[in-house]
Amino acid sequence: MADLELKFSVADYHRTRPLLTGAVTMPGVKPSFYKAQPGEACLRPVYEEFDVAEMSLSWYVMARERGEPVYALPIFPMRMFIHPYISYRTGSGIAAPKDLIGKRVGMDRYRLTIGLWARGMLNDDYGVAPETMQWFTGEPEGAGFEIPPSLKLTMAGKDAEQMLLDGDIDALISPNVPEAFRAGDERVQRLFPNTRETVQAYFDRTKMFPITHMVVIREDLLMKEPWLADRLLAAFEEADRIAQKEYNYPKRLAFPTGQLILEEEEKRFGKNPWQEGLDANRHTLETFMRYAHEQGYTKRRLSVDEAFWTPDKAAGAARTGLIAAE
Repeated sequence: MADLELKFSVADYHRTRPLLTGAVTMPGVKPSFYKAQPGEACLRPVYEEFDVAEMSLSWYVMARERGEPVYALPIFPMRMFIHPYISYRTGSGIAAPKDLIGKRVGMDRYRLTIGLWARGMLNDDYGVAPETMQWFTGEPEGAGFEIPPSLKLTMAGKDAEQMLLDGDIDALISPNVPEAFRAGDERVQRLFPNTRETVQAYFDRTKMFPITHMVVIREDLLMKEPWLADRLLAAFEEADRIAQKEYNYPKRLAFPTGQLILEEEEKRFGKNPWQEGLDANRHTLETFMRYAHEQGYTKRRLSVDEAFWTPDKAAGAARTGLIAAE
């Protein structure tokens, strides 16, 4: 039997590069890879363009609730602690999370996954609800997202970081650290100045390493070829193992204290904070589903098992005769 040809989109990370280079192969599968650019998983309907694709988790849960023909696999190529990505403008009267109440907060788009995580964290940990802030965005939302009527939101049509620098907004939640901050511009400060300690305390308390992207696959393809789910999971896990080997000789890394960084990270977050699979990530995903419902992304709170492809779905497909033999 000929290998199954798949159009496959994923960004180039250390953990995915062995797939893109062909160092990891998938028996029975012939992938045609498209190396996604930063942000594409959040801004394009990748599940309409590819058989398998990295996708924004917030966009996916909306698509899943609408019953669109796509399912997520418990493969998570991007995660990020949120605290480093919340900034404020010097002189705005902000010194702590509580000071965001009543302030003007900007984002590229309100619906982005980092915004969902940030708002959920601010509400849970500091009592700062989304409705207590004024929101300004640079671009239309897209993805079928509708702004909750309880929010004060202005689509300004201007770059969000520039709005912060120009004084149009007081604070910024961004998917990347602002360029001005990295350049040492004193007009931009982090909301959490002791960021490392704050992240550590968050992880110790919640045991969560926030997930922002996962891998999706066309529903009709999964129904016909359910073996693909395990095959893809195994391939991503093997790619991760290869990436981890790069760190076994940390002197090759470009960090002057690479060895110490690796030792410290393992003590902080364990040997494998990037672990795939539903069981290892259920608490994080359940929290995300709660946030998505509370913030108006979904009309009801989706369960993790209904949102992700699980073996019982394959069994159901087999009973209805939809599955083809491998």
